[in-house]
Amino acid sequence: MSKENIRSNLKNIIGFVSNRKIVVIESDDWGSIRTRSKTDYDRMLSLGLNLNGNPYTKYDSLESNNDLERLYDTLSAVKDKYGNYPVFTPMYIMANPDYKKIKDDDFQNYHYEHFFETCKDYPCHDKVKQLILEGIGSHIFVPALHGREHLNAPRWLRILRSNNEGAIVQFQHRSIGADSFKGVPIPMYLGAFDPELPEDTSFIMQSLVEACKMFENSFGYRPKHFIEPDEFGTKELESKAHELGIRFLLRAKVTKYSNYYNKKTRPYFHWIGKRNKFGQVYLTRNCTFEPHRPLNLSNVVDSCLAEIDSAFKWKKPAVIISHRSSYVGSISEKNQINGLKQLKELLESIVKNWPDVEFMTSMQLGDLINRKND
Repeated sequence: MSKENIRSNLKNIIGFVSNRKIVVIESDDWGSIRTRSKTDYDRMLSLGLNLNGNPYTKYDSLESNNDLERLYDTLSAVKDKYGNYPVFTPMYIMANPDYKKIKDDDFQNYHYEHFFETCKDYPCHDKVKQLILEGIGSHIFVPALHGREHLNAPRWLRILRSNNEGAIVQFQHRSIGADSFKGVPIPMYLGAFDPELPEDTSFIMQSLVEACKMFENSFGYRPKHFIEPDEFGTKELESKAHELGIRFLLRAKVTKYSNYYNKKTRPYFHWIGKRNKFGQVYLTRNCTFEPHRPLNLSNVVDSCLAEIDSAFKWKKPAVIISHRSSYVGSISEKNQINGLKQLKELLESIVKNWPDVEFMTSMQLGDLINRKND
């Protein structure tokens, strides 16, 4: 048995069990800016930013009308035995930095704008809100919460005020996330809920409060499921999430919570269906489908199918992670075409290999676990 098979089996031993063959597809980073445009990408690359070493800075950008329409077409080409389409649970970032206001404020204070406002600055993004609501209505694209912004704003501002050249160049191009400039590392700041200093904590907690309000006002329902972007927050964040009505939390099998930037707590072990002291249910991912990976690394369809097979053998739901960056085409249409082609192949293989499969959102799975445990 290969190391991959051993790992796949080990991560499915403990936790919620069901004879039903359930597939959940979670997709992170929707709503956020990463690389603003192809023009900005080319310019930043020429100036010395390392964008090609990371698929998120290489391919990821704010979703457009076309991106959502093409994704919906792919999802609606397949149905499970109950007539349900495969459904994405997109983990949504609700806001992006307001670059003009931050610059006018000389990097002293953070300002943000709803991602619907960000869409107004882009061509072919005028139907994004309408398309998301249509996706919710047709149960093909049902958002959960990823946070207010995909960066640690207090830390980011401190880096900008220090005149870090790489961070400044990205700021000028309204982009985030490059890890180096002309070979010099850029301090990382994408862990939105990972406080660098004790005084950052109140800002971070308030950002979750505001993210929940923005989510409900935008999508018409309160968020029940949440995962922090990039880095896990402090253990205390779970208490705040509970106060805000969040019932399900995505966690790694082995989670080290933040104990201020670059410092972590002892390991906490999680499994699907485990509860914390607030009664919140932990969900865990056990399958990976990332078509944006270099093709020579693995056959992503076969690899994901093997992980799904392992999950079902252990009577576990298959919870797949598949980032937005594989399905957007503003930076590279070739990347999008590849991502959607392989997604179609994966979905067709799932219904062929497991005719009794059921597609669910993360929230439906969480509710099922709650009902079984009650």
